[in-house]
Amino acid sequence: MQTGVAVALVIGVIIALVYSISGQERVSATAAKLETKVTEHAAPGETIVEGAPASCPENEIRAAVDELPPGTQRFEVCDTPFLSYIEGSGDDRVAAVTDFTEQEEETERLAQLSIVVGVVGALAAAGLGWLVARRAVRPLGDALTSQRRFVAEASHELRTPLAILHTRAQLLQRRPTADDDQRQELDQLVDDARVLNDIVNDLLLSAEMQFRPEARQPVDLARVATEVKDSFSATADEAGVDLVVDSVPTDHHVVTGVPSALRRAVAALVDNAMDHVARGGTITLGLSASDGTVRISVIDDGDGLDPELAAQLTQRFHRGPDANGNGHHPRLGLGLALVDEIVHAHDGTLAIDGRPGDGATVTLAFPAAP
Repeated sequence: MQTGVAVALVIGVIIALVYSISGQERVSATAAKLETKVTEHAAPGETIVEGAPASCPENEIRAAVDELPPGTQRFEVCDTPFLSYIEGSGDDRVAAVTDFTEQEEETERLAQLSIVVGVVGALAAAGLGWLVARRAVRPLGDALTSQRRFVAEASHELRTPLAILHTRAQLLQRRPTADDDQRQELDQLVDDARVLNDIVNDLLLSAEMQFRPEARQPVDLARVATEVKDSFSATADEAGVDLVVDSVPTDHHVVTGVPSALRRAVAALVDNAMDHVARGGTITLGLSASDGTVRISVIDDGDGLDPELAAQLTQRFHRGPDANGNGHHPRLGLGLALVDEIVHAHDGTLAIDGRPGDGATVTLAFPAAP
């Protein structure tokens, strides 16, 4: 497209040059003919007028010529363009005048033709540039498509064995024969298996939104918030965090989307907030609806964030500090990146706000269901 614009600019410059040069050439050629007439045929004090239209009296033309200085001049009389060539002064003054209408009309026709050719050329150049660019980026698009398809298929194949691994780790954890060291290792194994299982599920959901799209349907975000709260209630109680929802299911909070994806997005925000809120803190799931937009916010009173780093939080594998102030928490940063993908797939927006030490608010906004 940029190539097409550049070509269009070049064509525009060429048209302007052609128009200017053509006009100058016609003036020069006509002036040369008038100079020949003055030199060869005009007597001292004579004004030769040729090609004047019948509607324009010669005496008006001659009167206008008398006011002109020596040299080549373009002037108008009776709304008709004329070109004159004048030599000498006083009684020796001689002049030749001709109607310049035909020459100017030819120049105008040439300009119009040049514009048409230029527009066609610019459109052709833009189309050619688009085709070339499309062909150039097609291999990259195919590679990205293949990569996403591979991630989807690999994640799908890994889901079952990871679930089995997690279950077996939990069974080992419940055995009473393990000593304290073994118990600690088993606890870590269960946690690592859960984290790995969550990552694979996130990757699978991200890929499935592209290649295995589910049918969209009305989704009550207030109900989603309640379901997410219930699923995190045990974790919140264990961490000493108060998890609340400030709304109840209502038609005013309904959007059109994929229920599992929207639920995963809200769950990822709550999970992220849990990592940044200390014992005794509060996480609130707030809902609002106005002007055809439904918003769901996850608000916490944790350690907050630097507003300048908010954009980095939606990058894959970015890791921020945890509630204890460590340099990073042990979870890979797929959560917010996945949330961002889900939100954009639902034509929504994601906003992150907060200050260090003053908590954070993450708001998802979606078009309300018709």
